[in-house]
Order: sequence, then C-alpha cells, then structure tokens
Amino acid sequence: MSAAALPKRLNTMKSWLCVLPAAVLALHAQTAMAPGVYNVETVAGSALVGDGGPATAAQIGAIQGIAVDHAGNLYLSDSDNHRIRKVAPNGIISTIAGTGVAGFSGDGGPAASAQLNTPYGLAVDLAGNVYIADMGNSRVRRVSPNGSIETYAGGGNSGATGDGGPAAQAELLGPRNVAVDAAGNLYISEYGCNRVRRVAPDGTISTFAGTGVAGYFGNGGAAASAQLNLPAGLAVDRTGALYIADSGNQCIRKVSNGVIVTALGLSPEVSLFTPVAVAVDLAGDLFVTEADTFVVYEYTAAGAWVSAAGMGAPEFAGDGGPATAAELMAPHDVTVDLAGNLDIADGVRVRQVNGAGIIRTLAGDGFLQAVGDGGAATAAQLYQPSAVALDGAGNLFIADTGTERIRQVKPSGIISTLAGTGVAGFNSVAAAAAAELHSPFGVALDQSGNVLIADSYNHLIREVSGGAIATFAGTGASGTGPEGLAPAQTQLRGPRGVCGDRFGNIFIVDTDNHRVLRVPPAGGVALDAAGNGAPGDAGDGGSARLAQLDQPSACAVDVAGDLFIADTYSHRIREVSSNGLISTVAGTGQAGFAGDGGPATAALLNFPSGIAVDGSGSVYISDTGNNRIRVVTPDGIIHSIAGGSSNGFAGDGGPALSAFFNAPQGLYMDGSGDLYIADTDNNRVRRLVPTASQPAQILPVAAPALVVVNGASLAGGPVAPGEIVTVSGTGIGPVAGVTGAFDATGLLGNLAGGAEVRFDGVPAPVFYAQASQVNVQVPYTVAGNSATHVEAFYQGQSMGTADLAVNAAMPALFPTVVNQDGSINSATNPAPRSTVVTLYGTGQGLTTGANISGQAAAAPYPQPQLAASLAIAGVAPQILYLGSAPGLVGMIQIDAVAPGGFVPAGAAAVQLTVGGVLSPVLTIWLQ
Repeated sequence: MSAAALPKRLNTMKSWLCVLPAAVLALHAQTAMAPGVYNVETVAGSALVGDGGPATAAQIGAIQGIAVDHAGNLYLSDSDNHRIRKVAPNGIISTIAGTGVAGFSGDGGPAASAQLNTPYGLAVDLAGNVYIADMGNSRVRRVSPNGSIETYAGGGNSGATGDGGPAAQAELLGPRNVAVDAAGNLYISEYGCNRVRRVAPDGTISTFAGTGVAGYFGNGGAAASAQLNLPAGLAVDRTGALYIADSGNQCIRKVSNGVIVTALGLSPEVSLFTPVAVAVDLAGDLFVTEADTFVVYEYTAAGAWVSAAGMGAPEFAGDGGPATAAELMAPHDVTVDLAGNLDIADGVRVRQVNGAGIIRTLAGDGFLQAVGDGGAATAAQLYQPSAVALDGAGNLFIADTGTERIRQVKPSGIISTLAGTGVAGFNSVAAAAAAELHSPFGVALDQSGNVLIADSYNHLIREVSGGAIATFAGTGASGTGPEGLAPAQTQLRGPRGVCGDRFGNIFIVDTDNHRVLRVPPAGGVALDAAGNGAPGDAGDGGSARLAQLDQPSACAVDVAGDLFIADTYSHRIREVSSNGLISTVAGTGQAGFAGDGGPATAALLNFPSGIAVDGSGSVYISDTGNNRIRVVTPDGIIHSIAGGSSNGFAGDGGPALSAFFNAPQGLYMDGSGDLYIADTDNNRVRRLVPTASQPAQILPVAAPALVVVNGASLAGGPVAPGEIVTVSGTGIGPVAGVTGAFDATGLLGNLAGGAEVRFDGVPAPVFYAQASQVNVQVPYTVAGNSATHVEAFYQGQSMGTADLAVNAAMPALFPTVVNQDGSINSATNPAPRSTVVTLYGTGQGLTTGANISGQAAAAPYPQPQLAASLAIAGVAPQILYLGSAPGLVGMIQIDAVAPGGFVPAGAAAVQLTVGGVLSPVLTIWLQ
C-alpha cells in the first residue's frame, strides 16, 4: 500500500483526534495534587570491579561468553556489568569495552568509553579483532587491536532484513553468539530469528543456516534451507565446519560445505537437554554445556560421551582437584585454548580444566570479598542490591543480594557487612557475620530495631539482634504449609519481602506461595493476610485471604495499618484494608507503561517490585520493568517522579525525572521525605531528595504547576521536537473547549480561545484548549537543547510553568489502530494475521522534511531522521509505510503487515523504536 493511497484512511484518525481533548481531559480532571520534585544522588555502590588487579580477586557479573586469542589473552562478557573484560597471561584483568552502564554509544572511539547493552557471545580472529554479540543493542560490535570500537553487523533495529548488503546496515534479531573461521568469516546466531547469519570478509551479510522459522528440518541438505530452533552457541573446527548449539531442538548441528547434519543428540547414545554452548578442540572433541544441568560434557572423536567437568549440583567447589569431581554454579559458555585447556564461563567466574583434568579459577572472586567495607559506601562494590531499610538512628541496611550479604551504612557514610559471608548457603552459626545466606532479597526492621532478612532461597526469614542471627520464620524446607502454626514451623517458598507495622505485626511476602503472611507480636502464630496460594489477580472487593496474588515481592504498611503489596507478576499494586478487604491501587494487570497524570487504576505498570508509603497517604512504586519510580497521590492519580524512558545510569546531582535507573526494586521512605531506592542493575543504592522549593511530603496544592505528558501515551518525562503533548494546569484556557485552527499561511495557529503555550518563549501550535488542558505541538526549535522552559498563558496572563528535559525522540503510539478494512482494531474486532494494520504515533523527533511547527504533512511525506522500527509480538513486521501522517501535524503513521505463522491470535504487544528509544507498549488484537 503506497502513502498516496493512505489519506482516505485518515478520516477515522482525524475524528479520534477531535475527541482526544475530551478523553484526555477526563483523565486529568481529577488532578488536585501535585507530586514532589526531587533530585537524585548515590548513597552506596560504585563502578569499581577490580580492574588493574588479579583477575581472581575481581568482581564479575554473570559471564555469558568467553574467547581466547593466540597470545593467550582470555576475553569474557561481563554481561550484568555491560563490559568486556580481558585477562592477560599474567593474570591481570582490565576492561576493554563498555563503561558499565547499559546503552549504545562510542562507535569510532575508544571501546572502553563506549556503551554496550547485555553483551553475550565473543569471538577473536587471527588479527586480534574481538567480536561482541551486543545483544541488547541488536548489533555485533568489533574492537580492533588498537582499542577502537565499531558496529560490524546490525543497524540497531531488531529485524531480519539486509541479506546481500552491508552487514552494518542489516537488521539482527537477538544476536546471541558469534564465531569466526580462519578465512575471516563471522558467524552470528540469531536466537530470536532461528537462524545463523554469516558476514564475509568484505562486509556482506547473508543467511548461512536456518530459514527463520523455528523447527527441525533439513538434515542432509542445504543449511540455508534447514530449520533451527533457538540457535545459541557456535564453534568452528580446524576444517572450517561450523557447530551450532540448536538449543530448542536439543542437539548440536554441524554445517560443512553448506550441508547440515545433526552431529550430537537425538540418539539413544547421546541425549541433550537445551544445549547452550559448544566448543571443539584440535582433536575434534566436542564440549557441550546445557541449561540447568551444571555439567560440561565431552564427546570424543572416538565416540565416547563423558563428563568433562561438574557433578550436576549448582554449587562452587572443587578447585585444585579433578574437574569431574568439582561442582559448577552456572556454566554458560565454553572454549578451548591452543594448549588444549578447557575454559568454562561458570556463573560469575571463569574456570579452567587443564590437560590433566584439574580445575581452577581463572577470573572472578565470586564476591567472596566485601569490597569497600570500612570505607565510604559510595566507593564500595554492591552487586544486585534488592531492598533497603533504615532504623531510627539513621543506619541504612541493604539486601546486597548478589554478594549474599546484608550491608550496613552508618550515618557517617561508612559501609560494613552485617550478615553473610559471600558464600551462598546455610549454616547454623550464631554470629550474623559468619552466617551463610542464599539470595537475601528483602530487609526490614521490627519495632525493637532488629533486622529481618528475607533469606529467599533458604526459604527463611532470619532475624539479626545484637550481632546474633536466628530463624524468625520458615522451616528451611521449601513448601506450602497451613496457617496457624508458629512462625518457625510455617513452611515458606522463596520469600522475597518482609515489612512491619506500628502495631508490631510482621508481614512476610511468601513469593512463590503467592501469599502474604501476618505474624502478630508476642509470639503469635502465622496467619494468611492476603492470597489463597493460587497465582492470579482475582478477588478485588472481597476478602484478601481468598484473593489471588501472582508472585508478590514487596510490602509496606501505612499509619492506619493498611497493607500495600507489590503484586509483581500481576503488574499491580494491591491494598489490604484494616478490615481485610483487598483492592487494586495501581495497574490494570497488563504489563506496559502508560497513564501518568490519570487514575492509577487505569495505568500500566511493568513488574513492580518495590513499594513505600508516606504519612500523607502517597504510595511510591518501583516500576521495575519501566526503570521508573512512580507515585500514587491520595487523589488516586499516578505520576512519574524519577527515571526515564530507558535503562541506564545517569543524572546524579540533578533532577530525578532526568535521571536514568536500571531495574530499580526496593524502596524506603524516611521521616524527612527522602526516598531510598535499590537501583538493582546499576549496583547502587540511590536517594531521591525533595528540592528546596517542594514540600518533603506530597500535599494538596491549590494551583499545581503545569503537568506535561505525551499526547498518545499520557506519560510524563522528556519531550521531543515536534511531539504532540498535553499541558495540564489550572485556568490555562477557556471554560468551554476550543479547537485550534489553521491560519492563512496554512499553519496550525498558536492561539486558541485565548490560550497559548510557549517553549523557551516560542509559541506552540495549539490543537485544543480548555480551562485545565491545552494540547500543543512542541516547537521544532527545542531540537538540540538539553532542556526547555514551558509557560502557559491565558488572555495574556502567565498561568503556570514547567521545566522539562529534551530528548531527540520520545515515541509513543495512539491507542486507535485501524484494520485493513478501515475499522477500528479491538478485542472484538481483531485484525486478521498477515493483513495491514495502520498505527499512529508522535514523538518521532526531527524529520527529513522542513520541520516547520504546525505544518501538516504533504507529499513527498517526510520520514524520521532517526532510525525507526516496529515490533509486533516481538517480531519485526513487514513495513509498507513509515513516515509523517498525511494531512496531520506532528504525527507519524506506520502501515505494517500483522505477523502470521507462529504469532498466536489474541492480544499482541506493539512497540515503536525511534533513535533507540522504545515507546510504551500498545496492545493490538490479532485473529
């Protein structure tokens, strides 16, 4: 379908735009309270990871890929820390690529100053170039021997196009592992596209194996015509044959001279379970790691199938002894060096099996050292902190989950370890500092100041008092027991949260039992407070004990005794009133991001994992999957108060709304209005501090400052040039709504009913104006600025201001989607798969046109200057048109073919990406 044929389909969209003001106004009409304004700072954690010292003393996150070069250097993907590390032959570790902050930047410059996003597989060619499967960026990057980085394959958009052209302009879908042969051909396993691509030495990309459709087919024929299923690890032997860990097909495939066969698995002699990595030595022996078996197997050239390392238990043990008697924690990747040593990416360590079969650790201390203890908390090393709490004396307690510890930060800023040794496990010692913990996800204080720990994988709640540790609740055996027993006789299953109220009750978030227990003071028995044990989200309006929860992870109690629960997998915040009834405070049950400025019960959350309440009744939420902190004010309206549209680490010392977080979890509100945040994937604890111009607590205000949200998603945050936004305030327009009009020059006017909005003094085109809301287009003049000052005027009088960050793009999709027959897409009117759906959005930033504010798009229709793509149900659909919506102002139109085949009927998540920024998720319906 061409753009010229599209204007007749816009009547529906134009009609919807006419009612948009009223619909948005209804959401904002209840706004009577404004959220606090905060600055952000780090109070614990740093980027220190041991570089420059011995690799065996370094701190490394989950290692997903390893490779060795001919000089004996070992390279590893420190995926959790978004770095590539190198261990030199002398054992010293360094970072060769990545800053430690997830993102994409740096091409053409030093790799150590560039950003990566969850790097996975690695390969090294004969010239010393290091290839990185930068999976989160949908790219393969290359680091040259001189230390510079470039994109070698993938343009940053998830998709399946580009064969026959330059690899750097192609699309990749889930590039997971890489391998390179002696001729310089690079092989890329596209885990999300069920195929392997090859980049020739001249930079041309092609499909080497797999059709893109998951399945098991084609043995004995051309590899490019065969089917693969979730291909993962790759290896090349000395003859140039490629081995593929065909994980979904539970086998190893081999491609030689273009012909594919099954080399291992699917036979009575050898059965595999989800192989994720493969390596081959000079003798032709194959080494295979499987998901969740904790063993590395070897298939010898003579046909023997034996264990090379590990005994099948997820533990760390055996260094210095036979590898076959050792225990592995989480083998993710394997490689063989020129000396025949087998290197294993074992969780947060690299271990090596020498020719004599003896295993040792090459890199990673497994977080056995509490880095930073005795010094400033801001110079310490945290790993995956999940929860925070403060006592009355100002001591901060951190559930430092990844290091198996509870850390304590004194008011002086000095950090120490309160409990845990760094070894995951359980022992019965009395001293907290000598006790073993296993993934402590929660921490809280009781009325007496004792520290309560949700020792999740020990299935216990532990209590630390006076330096001694004891069991508060749980038997230590995972299970579901009846209520009414003493806490220490009550079985728990993976508890992740704990909190207390002012009456002395302790609440236990028994996560994997889908319930919350209440333990009254003075030795009472444990009783169900919420959840019937069955996963789900039913029961609102009835007894909380009979309702369903779905893997709740945190709790908080307000001054009235009402219990608030982060019901994580139902994407809701639930409240249990003091009379035992349950209701939803925020979220619809659907994952996504939407709703800022409107009723919290109509908003979308994404795996909320932290919660806190203040004295005024405001509820603070770690919207973990959206990398934001949000608040529900007492009037029921939800607002973002910290975090941006994507993950990352930035913003310390400045406005919280301009900062970036990475999967924040636990929250704690102190008495002065400071909000502490476990910024989990940034390995830090950060704090939101109310600005001097704002009250510490969120209070009602007569005339709130302007609230500016995206006109499509109603989400707050930065604005982009040309974006349609909704400006809300008091008395900023006429009582009766007025629609904007085009002037004699053909531009949308800057004044409607006496209402005007200016950005840095530049009047904005006005779509609609009413007393509490004006819809405008952000002038293109904000492009290139880091921030903009917004001011609303009515009848020439200033009625409010706002200061906002500016992004190059802030894409969002309008909820109206048009099916191929011109009807509106809905649950009752789904689009047939493989037919065209038309979507509309805004926030695309600068276009290839003249970028004149208020000008309706006309042929030739401009396109976004930044790279733009669409995903439907995680799949890149065929795009027929992506550009400015004909005849409309500030809008983008996408005509896409709804995926067919393996995409199921029903609800499908849609996201637009522009310039690397993802839109909030929109749901469409397919049949």
